Amino acid sequence: MTRPEIICHMITSLDGRLLADRWPCSEDTLLQIYDDAAERLGAGGWIVGRRTMEHYLASGSPAPGPARPSRPDHIAPHDGASIGICFDRHGSLQPESGEIDGEHLVLVLSETVSDAHVEMLIARGVSVIFAGPEGDRLDEALDRIGAAFGVTRLLLEGGGRMNGVFLAADLIDETSTLIYPVVDGQSGVAAIYDNDSTTEARRLELISSETLDSGAVWLRHRVLPRADATRAQAAE
Repeated sequence: MTRPEIICHMITSLDGRLLADRWPCSEDTLLQIYDDAAERLGAGGWIVGRRTMEHYLASGSPAPGPARPSRPDHIAPHDGASIGICFDRHGSLQPESGEIDGEHLVLVLSETVSDAHVEMLIARGVSVIFAGPEGDRLDEALDRIGAAFGVTRLLLEGGGRMNGVFLAADLIDETSTLIYPVVDGQSGVAAIYDNDSTTEARRLELISSETLDSGAVWLRHRVLPRADATRAQAAE
């Protein structure tokens, strides 16, 4: 089984910061730049974390239950729609339906989320994927998502911590970075990739660079596998 290709698609300031509401430009301008580039990437869906999704869906307290290993996934009817995936391992999100902005909602949970919460999601038309006892078996969940929905490419559009987890887990194949012509300059503002645990720098290979009409620079890089990066460094 082969997981979908993952492209981390982000718009950032020159210094890699993510809080666009600090920038001297309109939200509509940024969305237009971001969405136009995303459309050109040809993905079959997108991925975010719980904190990002809480801007769009109601959220409550986590819904813990007893551990139930090897729980079966539930794939809801979706009519071939593009999918929006959220990793909500503790079961905090409470969507009203299985649709979000015209796309089919897929929630990835841990196996310890309560039956009642899972049944609620299923009744509302949400597809549910389980990612192990702690909800951290990301690669396995992505494999099954690819098989169930027939998607071969997904955009990772998380916050810095979500992106950092995917990067550390070797689950990002390509980066798509829109650098908007602004410098944030504020210490402590969230960055594209943040990881609290010990991690290592990753080498990239340039795929393309393009200056857009807005003045934003669009960079696409392939994330080199660790072995390839080591060989490339030794050859320099």
